[in-house]
Parts: sequence; C-alpha cells; structure tokens
Amino acid sequence: MKNHLTKKIIIFYIILFSAFLMPVASFAYSQMPEFLCELGVNFYNQGRYSEAMHEFKKALIIDPTYEPALRYIQMIEQMNIKDVEYIPPSYESLATSHSGSIREILDLVELQRDMIESIESVSKKTEPLSPQTLDSVLEERVLPPKVIYLDNDFSNIRQPVEIIQGNKVIIYGNNIQRFLVTEPEIIDVERVNADQIIVTGKGIGHTYLHIWDSNGRWTTEFIGGFPQPKGASYEEMLRKEEESARNFKLRYTLDWSSFESGRRLDNLNRGSYSWVHGLGFYGPTPYGDFDSSADVRSLKKNSDLSYATIGLTNGQFGQFKGFSIRLLDYMPYFSNLAFSGSTLRGGFFSSPAFNNKLSYSIFWGREGGGRYGNLSPSLTKTKHSFIDGVYVDYSPSKRQNYKVTAVHGWGRDREDYLNRYNYDLSSTWNFDKWNLNYEIANDTERFAHLLKWRFSQQKISVSAEARNVDERYNSITETGWHQGEIGGLLNLSYSPTDKLSMSSSLDVYRDRLFPSEDNNNRWNEDFSWGANYQLDDDSALNLNYDLQNQLGRLSQYRYQSSGVGYTNKIHFIKDISTYMNYYHQDNKNYSAPSSDYINDRFFAGMRFNVVGELYYYLNKEINLLQEKYYGTEAHPHALEMGLDWSKQIGATPFYGIFRFTYRDEEDTVSNLGFLSGEDYIEGYSELSFRPGDGGKELYGSCRVRNVWADKDGIEKRIEADFNAGMRYLWDTGRRWDSVGSVDGYVFKDYNSDGLRQRDEPPVEGVKVWVGKDRTETTDIFGYFKFTGVKGRKVFINLDTTTIQPGFVITVPVTQDVPVIHHGVSRVYFGIVSRSEISGIVFEDSNGNGLFDVKEKGVEGVVITLEDGKKSVTDNIGRYSFPNASAGEHIVELHLDSLPVQYLPKTSLSQKLYLFEGVTYHYDIPLDRIEG
Repeated sequence: MKNHLTKKIIIFYIILFSAFLMPVASFAYSQMPEFLCELGVNFYNQGRYSEAMHEFKKALIIDPTYEPALRYIQMIEQMNIKDVEYIPPSYESLATSHSGSIREILDLVELQRDMIESIESVSKKTEPLSPQTLDSVLEERVLPPKVIYLDNDFSNIRQPVEIIQGNKVIIYGNNIQRFLVTEPEIIDVERVNADQIIVTGKGIGHTYLHIWDSNGRWTTEFIGGFPQPKGASYEEMLRKEEESARNFKLRYTLDWSSFESGRRLDNLNRGSYSWVHGLGFYGPTPYGDFDSSADVRSLKKNSDLSYATIGLTNGQFGQFKGFSIRLLDYMPYFSNLAFSGSTLRGGFFSSPAFNNKLSYSIFWGREGGGRYGNLSPSLTKTKHSFIDGVYVDYSPSKRQNYKVTAVHGWGRDREDYLNRYNYDLSSTWNFDKWNLNYEIANDTERFAHLLKWRFSQQKISVSAEARNVDERYNSITETGWHQGEIGGLLNLSYSPTDKLSMSSSLDVYRDRLFPSEDNNNRWNEDFSWGANYQLDDDSALNLNYDLQNQLGRLSQYRYQSSGVGYTNKIHFIKDISTYMNYYHQDNKNYSAPSSDYINDRFFAGMRFNVVGELYYYLNKEINLLQEKYYGTEAHPHALEMGLDWSKQIGATPFYGIFRFTYRDEEDTVSNLGFLSGEDYIEGYSELSFRPGDGGKELYGSCRVRNVWADKDGIEKRIEADFNAGMRYLWDTGRRWDSVGSVDGYVFKDYNSDGLRQRDEPPVEGVKVWVGKDRTETTDIFGYFKFTGVKGRKVFINLDTTTIQPGFVITVPVTQDVPVIHHGVSRVYFGIVSRSEISGIVFEDSNGNGLFDVKEKGVEGVVITLEDGKKSVTDNIGRYSFPNASAGEHIVELHLDSLPVQYLPKTSLSQKLYLFEGVTYHYDIPLDRIEG
C-alpha cells in the first residue's frame, strides 16, 4: 500500500513537472522565428543577402506564415541580387522529441549569434584626416570625420551609419563615377576628387547613398541625428529657467531727489524734495500670473499712497482660461474716439471667448487714479467722477476685425459739457498689402467719423486718413480728438534705391470750432517732405521742407522752412563724426504781425573719441534773424562743447557716467528771443553698483549748473540736482505649482498633420519621458499618462530609440505642455513610415536586365501609381514616390513619355506590394532601337 502511494505521488509530480515544462518549451519554440529573423536582419543590413535569405528561410521552417520573414524574402527577391542562393523550404520533420528540436535550434541560434557579435565587434576602419586635407575640404567640423573605404572590408561596417547634423563622413572608392542620395534633405554629398566624396549631415531621418565606382555599386544607409549639446541639455536649461521663473519675487525700489538753487554754493535753497518707495510682489499661481505693487510718495509736507494695484493675468480656472482681473489703480489697454484713455481706480475684467475669436472687457472706476488713501491730512480731495463701460473685440477671420465700445460717465465733479454716454464702433479689413479701417463714435448727440487706408510693399508705403468730427463732439473724459475738424491726411514713404529714401505728409482740413473770422470755410494745409541720400558708407545728404499754412483758423499764420544737411565720418587719427545743417525759415503771422520774421539758421558740430570711452563734442549755432515788424536784425549764436564718459569701472560691479558741458550764447538780445541768453558750465556724474545677478542696484547722481546772464532779465544762479536710490529684486525661492496630469497618444500619423484621426492606429511600446526622471510606455491603445505632475508647464519627450525602424516623428520630439491644476492636459505624438517606391529607368546596354555601373539613366520618363500620383525621372533616370502608403500598388510607365529611340523591355505596368517602413526598388530597363 505504501509503495502504491509512493508511485502515485511520483507520477503526480512527473505530470506536474511536465505540465510546467511544456508551456516553456512551447513558448521558446514560438520565439524561434523572431530570433532567426533578428539574425537575418543583421545580415541584410550588412549587405550579406545570401546569409540573410538563409535565416529567413529557416524561420519559415518553423512558421511558414511568419510575416517578417516573408517580407524580407520578397525585398531580397525584388532587388534582383544574382549571388543569392535560394534555399527552398524544407519540411523534413525535426528531431523526434519536441525538446530535442528546440535544443537544436537554440544551439544553432546561439552559434550564429556569437558569429554576428564577433563580426560586429570589429571596429570600423576609421582614421582622422590630415590637417591639410581638413583645411582644404572642411570649413567647420563638430567632430572628427569618419572614413569609409569601398573595399572588401565594407561589409564589416555596421549600418545604418549615424551622422549628426554638421558632422562629416569621408568615403574613398576606386574612380567614383556617380552617386545618388534617396533623401537629399538628410545628407549632403560633395565630390572632392575622383576617388573621394564627403557626406555632411543635414537633417533627421533615414536615407540611402548609392555609389558607383570601378568595382560596382555600393549602398550605404545613413541615419541623421541631432547634435549632442555640451553641458546641460537644452531641455534642462529650459526646465531650470522655468523653475526659477515660477518663484514668487519681491521687488523694492527707492528714489530720492532734491532740487536746490541759489546765488552761491554756500547758500542754496531747496526748491523740491521727494521720496518714492515702491513695493511689488508677483509670481505665477495655478490660477494665473499674480502681481501687486504700491508706491508711497513723500513730499515736503505730506505723504500719500500714490499708486496701488493688484491683478491676475492669463488666468485659468478649470476650462475657463485666458482671463485677466485688475483691482485698484489701472488704465484700460484700449483707446478710441469715445474713450481716449484715463487712469481709473476700481476694477477691470477681460476674457477671450469662442476659440479666441472674441474678447471682451468690463471696467469701472473713479477718474484720476494715482493718489490713494489718507496717509496725510493735507491730501487733495478725491474726484467724484466715475466711468464704467464694456469693450468687445471680435475677429471672425484674420482679414476682419470689429471693435465695439460703450462707456458711461457720472459724478458731481465731471465737466458740465460732457455727456453721460459715449459709443464707438470700429472695423478693420486686411487684404494682403491693403488695409482699411473705419471708426464711428457718438456722444448721444453728435458724431465723429474716421476712415483710414494703408498700402505697403517693399519699396513704398502709402497711408491716408479722412476725418469728420463735429465741432461739439466730446469723448467721455474730455473734448473730442481733432474736435470740429473735417479733412484728410496723406502719408507717403518711398525708397527707390537702397541709398535713397523719401517721405512726405500732407494734412488738409477745415476748423469748424475756431474758424477764421473773415472766412469760416477756408482750409488749412500742413505739408512736410524729406529725403535722405547715402553718398557712401561714411557720408549722407538730406533735404527737407515744411509748410504750416493755418489761414483757416482763428489765429492765422503761415510758416515755411527749407533745409539741407550733410553728415560725414572723417577717418583721421581718430574717427570724427561731423554734421552741418542749414535752414531758411519764414514766418508770417496775420493775427500777430509782431511775430513776423525771416531767419537763416546754421548748425554744425563734431564728435570724436579722445581715449577709451571718453568723447569730446563741439556744436555751433548761428542765426541771421530779420524781425520784419520791427525792421531790425539780430545775430544770436551759441557755442557748446563738452566731454562725456560712461563705462563699467574695470572688472568691478561699479558703473560710472560723467559729463562736462560749457555753453556760451552771444548777441541774444532781440524782440523775439531766439536764444535764452544763459551761459553756463554744467557737470554731471553718476555712480551705480550692480551685482552680477541683475536684480540689485544702488545708484547716486549729481548735476550742478553755474548760470550767468548774457542779457538783462536773466538771473545769475547755481542749480543743483541730487538723486539717489536703489533697486532690489528678491527671489523668495517659494512657488505655488499647479498639480495635474498629462496624458496622450502615440499613433501612426498617415496624413502627417500631427492630429489623430479615427482611422489612424495606435503604437504600442513607445517610451515617453516627462523631464529626465519619469517615463511611461504606451499600451496597446498607444496611450500613456503621467499623474502628480507639478509645474506651470512640463516638457514631454518621445524616446525615438523606441519607435520602429523606418518611422519618423511628425511633430516636435519635445513638446511643452501646460499643467492644469487638478486637471488633465493632453499631447499627441504622430509617427509615419518612410515607405517609398523608387527605381531607375535606364538603357540596358548589356542586355542583362539589371542596372550596371556603366549604363545611363533616361531623363523625362513619366511613372505613375494607380491613384494618379506622378513622378518624372531626373537626369540620372531616377523616379520616386516618397511616403507611399503600405499595401498593393501598380507602377505604370507612360509609353508616350519615352524618347522615340527607346522601347521598354518589361510590361508597362507592374503590380507590387509595399510593406510599411520599406523602400521598394523597381528598375525599368529600356532597349535602344537602332536606325
């Protein structure tokens, strides 16, 4: 009984052990085709097609339907390789036992894997170029170039060859006749001599380089990559800057100033005195960018809180994004005919809507702003005047824009002539080089109209304006813009050559508010014209003319000025910059004839470097004045010279500024007083301390001017300005980060638009990074998700080493994604295969049906696919259909595009099957017709 029980236990364990081993064996057996195909792909990439075919055929012994093996066998067969030994599938039974067959295959796989590894361990045949060769063919290099020899060792090179942007690869052959790049945007190839070419990395992706020399055709696969930066990566630098920018910061400013004057330095009297303290606190939050600031001003007798504001910009709360809130002191960011802008103390709110096609603003506040609070009993009373309103900005398209404003004003301190309501409507239309804008405003009683037009291109720009503003129209805060005027303005800028530029302006209008007493329908004209001609690199000539013909206004006058100027840089011991200007001025005042004059005005000057950062300058002004009403002449003139210097003091954080000025005015006594009649010597100096971080500064400055009189009525005096202050920015190191999730999909982007469509399948097994420490891998749905992500935004990076060979990404490999507080942000990564159909149409001179080194391609032949896509052969006979979709295709040669001396040796159409990520080569041989 005991023995019988023992036998049962032994049988049970044998069955249990067998049940455990069988799945393992079955699993290992199912992995054999994959192992064998991996070996075959290695041989295929090295150009060893016979050995590759052998491995793929062995994979079919185990699984006759294994698709990767079938695909690679078809690729090799389509390449028409003559030396491939076709091994028919053998269906002989394997070893008697299942485990025995597995051991045989595993032993064979292990043996061949060792062989492959031993071959791949052989280093590439590379050597640095000599300095002479580098100097002659390389202007810039990132890394020492590699060298590839087209000889018997070529098969030992591991392919694809990685080439970084800007790097070089030198290829030596034996009498290189021609070469062909399938993707010219990836690499650039340049011939150095008959036996040498240089390959330079340009872009990102895969490409093939075909080379024909005396030994035949050689094919090398290249993969372009991004250059590896030195030090911290770009992503790391962005992340550090982003983290620093997210910290809350405290800003403090202090400005002190004093102005004093008197007869002598020892009896100066203070004219003004002030302290201004500024305090600000700002930083990003999960709900937007927070900022606040306040200014306290202290004068001689009082102190007040002159400005205070607090706000949130770029706000977000759930799906409500992009709004802004502002409280206390602010100025609305828009102005128009109804609301010309004003500082208010109250509240402001703005937000986009309808996918940013529309934005609206609502505001309210007390007029005046600025002074706030009651820190001093001597404060001026606040103004009892208020404004509220709404502003809407709507852009249905890039070519159209509409703005509507409605404002309301009230309060006992408002001016009596102002109305309670104003409205404004503005519309803009853009037509490439043309722009048209119309604005109409109403104060409930009167209208204001403004029409603008602009045209611009490379050499000319023209703008025009037509306005009609009622003489009693007012905005919500003051008298209306150009109140009472009807007229138009024309501006022109023209540059016929690189050296010549001209501009002019003409404003013609009638003043209905204060018209001329003798003719209230008379028009006014303002005209200006200027031209500048660059004679050479150092000199230029300019001309100008101005006319103000104000005969249609209550105060009538006509002023004209014409002038010419010349600038030149003289290269002597020092470079001396010089200028000369002459103006002829004629003023006729019909309302006040005593202001009539004719004046010829001359200006000249120069400036040059004395030593280091010290400069000397000299200016001279001469006036030849005729006072027509008085019948007198005067010749006031002035001379001004000085020194100025500004520079960092050595390698210290101290910076200095120094100026010394001397001004002498002569013959200034005249009825019209063209010059002030003050001679003076002035000195100015400033010293500042700025530590390297840029957030701190201490400064102090002083200006002293000694004035003496050149004519009666001028007080001799000494003036002095003193200023001091500081700027301090403190990074608190504290931040309020958003905490949320980021998810997304990796998918096959068939239309390469970066957006996932319903028919675009997911990609499994792709690794995605957030920052440099966290990673997720896409599931069978191509989905990934990161939870608990902190920050205002994060950088999501797709690991391109984990996508399938033959695929490239259709969006940036690194994307910055905003983090929604307690929400989810989504990002998409699309990849697309580099599937391609290509080939060469050639004259088959030796009749073997294969394209050989000495055979030439035929240009201009039309090749089409079944969907109508067309390709025309280039000068070497090559055609291609890049990014062709996977599946069955029909390649057709158009007989009518062949030169008359050729006939095709194959059928006009060929059916083929294209696998994803594969380049299908289909060459078309032609026969030349004799006679």
